Amino acid sequence: MNNPGIDLLTWERLRKKWAELQSAGHKLEIEFRLVADPKDENNILAIDVIQHINNDLITETVQRKPGEAYAALGITGLSMERITQVYKEMMHELHSRMGQRDSDLIVTMSPGSSTSGEVRGYMEQGNAGRTNTVSVNYRHYYVLNALGENMAELVGDSWTMVKAVYRSDALEFYFEY
Repeated sequence: MNNPGIDLLTWERLRKKWAELQSAGHKLEIEFRLVADPKDENNILAIDVIQHINNDLITETVQRKPGEAYAALGITGLSMERITQVYKEMMHELHSRMGQRDSDLIVTMSPGSSTSGEVRGYMEQGNAGRTNTVSVNYRHYYVLNALGENMAELVGDSWTMVKAVYRSDALEFYFEY
């Protein structure tokens, strides 16, 4: 992919992953969605790489510069408490749209580099372990990344994954280090 300004190592990692999946016989479909600055549609801030792998849906957001879209999303300089509130509102909205009141909405984000991260969403019904994939986008990546950056500043450790669990109008975060 010829896209100046977007991390070439991320694209190479993704191409290698896709080649390995295809050679192993997995069903693979890839979509690309450009994320433009709302004030300048010609300024592409990131690309959502939507990967349908068998029955799994993974969105990898690849940004041009770390945190560049924070201002466009209105999260620049927000406290951890306010970022948490913003994300709780996002999760409430998504959970309501899914129409599965008795299920938990779970979103995980794992950074792939300083300019990319893999986001997965799914609904889980209680202890039954039944799950339904949920489509998530760059907004989830950016807000969870900002939250993770704030957490790293507080505890001084880098994290490898954040898991957000929304249930009964409550939101909990779990960080893996």
